[in-house]
Amino acid sequence: MSDPHTTPVDFATSITRQRGVVLVVSLLFLVVLTLLGIATMRTNVIEERLAGNSRDWGLAFQAAEAALRDGEADIQNGTRFVGETGFAMGCSSTGLCNVETDGTHIWQDMVASANAGWMTGTDVAPSVKYGTYTGANPATISGVSKQPRYLIEVITEKGSSQVQGAGYGTNKPNQYVYRITASGFGASEDANGVPLARVTLQTMYKP
Repeated sequence: MSDPHTTPVDFATSITRQRGVVLVVSLLFLVVLTLLGIATMRTNVIEERLAGNSRDWGLAFQAAEAALRDGEADIQNGTRFVGETGFAMGCSSTGLCNVETDGTHIWQDMVASANAGWMTGTDVAPSVKYGTYTGANPATISGVSKQPRYLIEVITEKGSSQVQGAGYGTNKPNQYVYRITASGFGASEDANGVPLARVTLQTMYKP
């Protein structure tokens, strides 16, 4: 005989409730996995951008170094100028500059004035495009959006007649040191064709 106080078990309802719980748990897992997937994708995108920026900066750095070497070759050629002849305050149209006396350097002035040649690699004076006066081989640097550019400043060390030793009593000639400043560009450009990476390097060169 059955116990009149015992409630009959509704197995169908119990199974339905269990299936409902499994569905909710599965949906929660799906949401968690989706969020993890989105987070991973965002991380990968950021890492790719960082890697791309690093590569772009590296290319700009190498291009600027190449422009420095090109400037040194320009000086070594000795065909464009002798000593300080040909240099001008504010720079000549061929990138030969006297040292500024107003407290700011010429490349700082060009940044402030947004000079297109210096800032974006456009063929605009006074900076000189890589290979212009040296016949560099290769004539252009591959892999960059714009060719690097450079300026040459002359720093004059004035001579003196007060020379001790064998040369005493004669005038000591002026000595010249040349400061080369280069602007290099990376491979990437924005929608307006402006390079996204730019590196400025400088060296002192005494023939």
